[in-house]
Amino acid sequence: MLELLPRFLPDFLSGLAVNFQIAICALLGGLLLGTPLAVARFRNGLASTPAAWLVALLRTVPTFVVMFFLVNVVPATVSLGNWQFGMTPWLAVVLSLTLYAAAYVSDHAVEAMRQLRSGSPVAAMLFVMGLVRAFFVMVLSSGFGAAVGVVEATTITLRAIETLPKVGDRLLLIGLVIVIFTVCFQLIYQVINHWRGKLNQRFHRPVQAARLEGVEQP
Repeated sequence: MLELLPRFLPDFLSGLAVNFQIAICALLGGLLLGTPLAVARFRNGLASTPAAWLVALLRTVPTFVVMFFLVNVVPATVSLGNWQFGMTPWLAVVLSLTLYAAAYVSDHAVEAMRQLRSGSPVAAMLFVMGLVRAFFVMVLSSGFGAAVGVVEATTITLRAIETLPKVGDRLLLIGLVIVIFTVCFQLIYQVINHWRGKLNQRFHRPVQAARLEGVEQP
């Protein structure tokens, strides 16, 4: 087990970076797709109902199935006008998670816009925390990419487990991976919570000052 770590840790961290890259790209794609859908739903115009139907469809699409469909059914090279791109396993994972992210973003953005309209910017800030949670979910879900050949943290871990003959060593390795994920996520949570506290203070102070002025006035 100990002799494996000098080789495993650099490879694992490199694979973990791939998980984060996939989650970041999927979240950005979800923002690009989900934000216009949220705006359409919020305005209650002609596009409101089709947007709501599309979001409902995106909520029910199985990410794992979409990933396999893109890898096994979509041609290896896709042409859109003069633009060509290859449907790689990495891209398939990103696109499949983008659908989930788009539905998530749309649902939470609509609620955030309602809170802003009602004069509650603090409540609308919860949208940012929701994005962080969605990011964590997609980091973990990106491990599905191991099934289609994406070399990420799950792939590296499975390969390392296969080289360990003892069950105890395998359990220790899995425990180490869990610790690394936990530490990474907790660090990010701490940073987000710090900035959320700063924003809370920024928005609460003007509100409290206005209330005090109202009380002091005869």
